Amino acid sequence: MRLKNKLNQNKFKFVLIILLISLFVSFFNGIHKNRTLAKMNEDYKLSDTYQQESLIERTRFVTKRDGEVTIVVLGSSVTFGKGATEAQPVWGNLLEADLNGIDGIKVEVINHGYSGYSTADLISKHKIEAVIKDNPDIIIFELCLINNNRYPQNDMEQTKADIQWIMARFSEELPDTLVILQTANPTLYNDVFLKEGKVTYNQYNNEIAAFVKAQHWPFIDTYHLMLSKMKEQQLPLDYFLADDVHPNGDGYHMWFELLKERLEVPIKTLH
Repeated sequence: MRLKNKLNQNKFKFVLIILLISLFVSFFNGIHKNRTLAKMNEDYKLSDTYQQESLIERTRFVTKRDGEVTIVVLGSSVTFGKGATEAQPVWGNLLEADLNGIDGIKVEVINHGYSGYSTADLISKHKIEAVIKDNPDIIIFELCLINNNRYPQNDMEQTKADIQWIMARFSEELPDTLVILQTANPTLYNDVFLKEGKVTYNQYNNEIAAFVKAQHWPFIDTYHLMLSKMKEQQLPLDYFLADDVHPNGDGYHMWFELLKERLEVPIKTLH
């Protein structure tokens, strides 16, 4: 019995020693990994590439550092994909497929699009916290202006305050995350005063675009870019819409193509 107890004690000590060694190795490897990542980040921020960094360069660097890039697309139903189909998907899906086709880049796009949501809804219904929880490397934030302009129309100054609050939260909780803001597609209500509305959707876009540019945030003015492209192609607005508001497959494809044209543009020049 004593011999058996002694064997059990020795076995326990052996297991304990192995466990302690494993914990030590894991701890040491963790420190080494953190130091390596910190050095990679430091070297990258001192590089010429970083000074003229584009969205492509950021995704390439994060892929090299982490193995995969997490991109969150945030916004309303036109980010979620209402009007899209499996054959003609929403712009976020097109972006994911395109980036994953580039050598040295691997991305996952997480869709945080919410039908009917305004910027106030994103805040009050804790959708900003949901994005922060995903800890993304890149956020592309569609500003929900279609819904801010509708039923009832959100006060313009409150919309600016909402955007400012959201960007402050991202800056505080995700200081290393690249955030790019964008407007949404044109609709058949561009120049219509909706019930109890003080401005049209076009006026809403103009003022918010000016506000965002004044903050020097990276910005893609999808609304005006799509209008210009439609004029250039001499195609009517409703050719690109599934209904009065939401893009169809052709509309989402145009949206993505305009985004793609800016993937290699230096981020600091996006405005």
